[in-house]
Amino acid sequence: MKKEELFKIQSNTLKVKIGDVLLSEPFMNDYYFRRSVILIIDHNEEGSLGVIFNKRLAIPFNEIVQGFPEFKADVYLGGPVETDRIFFIHTLGEMIPDSHKICGGLYWSGNVSVLKTMIKLDLIKPHEVRFFVGYAGWDGGQLVNELKANTWLVGRFDSKVLLHAKPSKMWSGFVNQMGQRYSLWNKFPVDPSSN
Repeated sequence: MKKEELFKIQSNTLKVKIGDVLLSEPFMNDYYFRRSVILIIDHNEEGSLGVIFNKRLAIPFNEIVQGFPEFKADVYLGGPVETDRIFFIHTLGEMIPDSHKICGGLYWSGNVSVLKTMIKLDLIKPHEVRFFVGYAGWDGGQLVNELKANTWLVGRFDSKVLLHAKPSKMWSGFVNQMGQRYSLWNKFPVDPSSN
């Protein structure tokens, strides 16, 4: 086997669906997508949408999100699209009207006024909601082509694991769960030029 083939995805046979997770291949050097774990929240013929789940920002919630009650939630870098907007995923389901189910107890978006009221009344805890600056988006067919090019490894993980995995260890941990074939991915340096 050629040396460069050791890091390539052998097969991407899963058809992407809402709730799947994309793991970036280890050579990707993009600011947003390097060692990223992306949760797919919408996928159809017109395109795909997801949020990067493992890039927590160091800035406090209320410094980023204006007009909300004091809240100790984390904010994540969601992707390069619409970085002037905040998006959120939560576990509260129909308690927040207009939410869209993703999978296994995870919901996308919903009525922001209700969310603010729940925060103000202490009816929601920081671990029940995750906020994102921007999102990742693909035009129709673009993600399928990237999968054919072995840019992403498709995985399916329990929503509780997604919410509770340590962000800094999420990519490497999920890669390990994908099997022995991908164990070498974790040995590839984040910045090859530093070797």
